[in-house]
Amino acid sequence: MDKPDIKRGDWIILKLSEETEGVEALVYKVREDGSLFVGYHQGSFKTMKASAIWAETYWQVV
Repeated sequence: MDKPDIKRGDWIILKLSEETEGVEALVYKVREDGSLFVGYHQGSFKTMKASAIWAETYWQVV
């Protein structure tokens, strides 16, 4: 699967692995190397920030 065209403000599904359930994440920044800086909610009270890379079929948290 080709890497989707993502821009700041888009929502993606972020996973730890292919088998895990994903969470919705908001893209804050698309870096020059193609990785993303995203934010997502863990539970209903804590906002997390992470980097994400394209792992052939899904966005993976790193």
